[in-house]
Amino acid sequence: MEKLIELVKNENVIVSSKIITYDNPDTIYIPLKPVSTILIKQNEQIKIGTPLFKTKEYIETSPISGVISGLKKVNTLNGLANAIEIHNDFQEKKLIKSQVKINLNNLPQDKLTKLIALQFKIDITKTNEIILNAIDDEPYVLIENFYLLNYYEEFLELLDKLAKIYNIENITICVKSTSGENIHKLMECLGMYPNIKLKIIPNLYLLGKESFLKKYLNTSSNALIIKASLLYDMYNLIKRNRQKTDKLIIVTGEALKNPSIFKVRIGLKLEELLNNYLDITSQDIVFYANGLMTGHEITVKDFIITEDIDSIICMPKKANPKPLKCLNCGACTSICPVGISPILLSNSKYYNKVKDKCLKCGLCSYICPVYINFNDYLQGGKNE
Repeated sequence: MEKLIELVKNENVIVSSKIITYDNPDTIYIPLKPVSTILIKQNEQIKIGTPLFKTKEYIETSPISGVISGLKKVNTLNGLANAIEIHNDFQEKKLIKSQVKINLNNLPQDKLTKLIALQFKIDITKTNEIILNAIDDEPYVLIENFYLLNYYEEFLELLDKLAKIYNIENITICVKSTSGENIHKLMECLGMYPNIKLKIIPNLYLLGKESFLKKYLNTSSNALIIKASLLYDMYNLIKRNRQKTDKLIIVTGEALKNPSIFKVRIGLKLEELLNNYLDITSQDIVFYANGLMTGHEITVKDFIITEDIDSIICMPKKANPKPLKCLNCGACTSICPVGISPILLSNSKYYNKVKDKCLKCGLCSYICPVYINFNDYLQGGKNE
């Protein structure tokens, strides 16, 4: 744990806790996955939940009702992709009418277990401890924090019900010491839930990662860790019988005058948020998806907000010093949480030996005094 550090960020970048809802765009785009079989036709009228395409192990459904208008090239976290373009009819028609609320007391346990396993790949029968992970590691990213802040009452209700149904002995909610609002709200209401406790975690990078969190908590290996964002989806399905159609996303960074948290429909173009809601203060900007440390620089044009996007960081472009020759100072090796020597990653034999061990956490590049980008090594590049 001594290798983990508190990352420095600009404390003047403040995000309002008010969520801006933008979940009815005119058009959305659902990128196809590799080896997909398309299940709809052009000009077909569809509903929320209509299957759009399938792979060997996955079926993608529509988050809106509307009309299929064809395929378009879009930018995604994984590069250019073909996407199904859907024009919104704003009718919110559902393929299957959902109940207002599911009564967990009347739902057979075996059906609930199968539902959780099928939708979330979780076997809840194999644990006696649940840890709600509301920790954000990346600088400027507060998405898990905001899910908890805005839905803590729903989360407590669901966790309490699951504990009773599955005889779960321990439930812990983990938040960082910097999450003052969450700590205050939870302290006010946890007295009504004696089986749920709060654990305040130091603001150290990587404690939000499951393996590090388990080690810090000294918990059992079968403890089930659920991120706040996942629990939100579980609550919507289990309690409201609603499929996933929207998500929270934070757009923040030093190049924005008004960093904000949004509730958006999956498949929205990022440009719509930037053009309609956000005040950019710099002309030359670099955009990152999912954080500065472990995220990726992206091209904004035609970039689509998919299920795997939780944050967009907007930073003024700076004149990056040219990487100098390695000083052999050992800083990267000393900070590596898993004991790798990052400077040796340029050696193919060493890379193949440790590539599965590397966390791609970015600490080595963060600490390097001569600005070597070790991520280039992981992508097959060379730094001379």
